[in-house]
Amino acid sequence: MIVAAMLWQSYAPVPPVHNPYAEIRKKWEFTTEGSVKGALALANDGTLYAASSDGLVYALDPEGNLKWRFRMGPVQANPAIGADGTIYISDEGQHIYALNPNGTQQWAAGGGPYAEQDFQGVAPALDGNFFYTPWGRGLHAIRLSDGNSDTVTGGYYDSGGTITILPTGLVVHAARGRIEAVDADGRIAWQYPPLTDEAIQNNGGFPPPGNFWLNSAMAVGSDGTIYACAENLHLVAIGADGQLKWAFKPPRDCAGKRAAPVIASDGTVYFFNWDGAFYAVNPDGTQKAAMHIPGLIDVTPVLAEDGTIFGVSGSVLLAISPEGKVTAESQIGVGVTSAPTIGPDGTFYVATLSRKIMAFDGGHGGLMDSPWPKFQHDLANTGRARPY
Repeated sequence: MIVAAMLWQSYAPVPPVHNPYAEIRKKWEFTTEGSVKGALALANDGTLYAASSDGLVYALDPEGNLKWRFRMGPVQANPAIGADGTIYISDEGQHIYALNPNGTQQWAAGGGPYAEQDFQGVAPALDGNFFYTPWGRGLHAIRLSDGNSDTVTGGYYDSGGTITILPTGLVVHAARGRIEAVDADGRIAWQYPPLTDEAIQNNGGFPPPGNFWLNSAMAVGSDGTIYACAENLHLVAIGADGQLKWAFKPPRDCAGKRAAPVIASDGTVYFFNWDGAFYAVNPDGTQKAAMHIPGLIDVTPVLAEDGTIFGVSGSVLLAISPEGKVTAESQIGVGVTSAPTIGPDGTFYVATLSRKIMAFDGGHGGLMDSPWPKFQHDLANTGRARPY
């Protein structure tokens, strides 16, 4: 067990002070045949969906009982759930499936070589008409009704980012050393850093890579500002117009991927860094607070209704108060790469690399009503921000 009282500090992380916490009660666990790396998805009826490296999609009821399994290729990306309950998901072979809530196949599309993409860390997005996912060398908009691809934009090479839909409807995705926003017809609205015609001509007619590589998924604020961790060790804020607003650099450098930021109802941006700290940043890019967390954190936290922040540090589930104090914890075994979620009744769900899906009695209410309280915004993992 981690035993440390951790208080928010104004400028930098501080060493922990040893003190025991309450334990978060485990409600149930379910064993899968392979590890779950993509984020968990939760339907309106309480069904939990998880996709595994064993090539199976699992549907569990609220008590942890198996409802059905569907076999596809090995999966690292996460499921996303449509408004009618249809589950959409891509496997490592770039096959794209639409599954009915009863576990039967509605349609399948795609398929092909890996095309340089690492689907771990890639999260698709979903609006009322299209499922946006990497396929081949581009980002495709797959029509929900029949699985046909209507639009495509090239340049999806960065495995560290996700696909996100802004309040304006623009679709933002990680490209080769930059991010770009496209409209519903696949036309590029903006790129950051900007890509000029001269740069393309100087590169033999092909877009050269940029120098901006995402190192986390994206989060979107109420004004359309995009927040993400970049490879240069900054938390960056990019406006809905594609202009850099600010960059926040933690006091200590570190390497490796980081969990995505989340945004509270007051606009505070929270993110874990691999320097062993959890940061709170104001919407203007100034540091609000920081706290020390033992261990490395590689999954996005979840904000609960009462302000509690749930995070996973190594093999320990932590409940952190809005004041920055760890209030409860629970051992969950081997580490986690799958982004967890929290149900309307406060139940916290997490999947581990040791082939376990677990449910815990969170006791802090459901998901916070905020601009971006979890990985890919909502329980369905749509990656879609609220309209203005």
